[in-house]
Amino acid sequence: MKGREKLLKKFNEAFANCDTEFLANSVTDDIVWNIIGEKLISGRKDFEKSLDRMRHGGPTEIFVNEMIISDDRSVVEGIVEFYVEPGKKKKYAFCDVYVFSEIDDTKFKELRTYVALLNKKGL
Repeated sequence: MKGREKLLKKFNEAFANCDTEFLANSVTDDIVWNIIGEKLISGRKDFEKSLDRMRHGGPTEIFVNEMIISDDRSVVEGIVEFYVEPGKKKKYAFCDVYVFSEIDDTKFKELRTYVALLNKKGL
């Protein structure tokens, strides 16, 4: 497994495990996270606030179906499960586009997230 593939795998595992410290350390200070159609998170401080909310009802499991890796960006597509209430999970399909920092290629400067709720027919 190559460096960027390992980083993306660890980043997604950190989301599943709510490892907010690893996630925060993996982005630049001027990170832009665009959750398409939902919200735009700008800057590391707002990114960290968003991660803190994740600890309450965050993802439980992430299944990565595919990774596409290029020089300055990568795409990860898969399924994520969230607890929406105690004992009740919902599944979402996601596609994340990661843009790497030009200064430090172990950090992301931009993240675009596309997400859709899966109904039972879409599983």
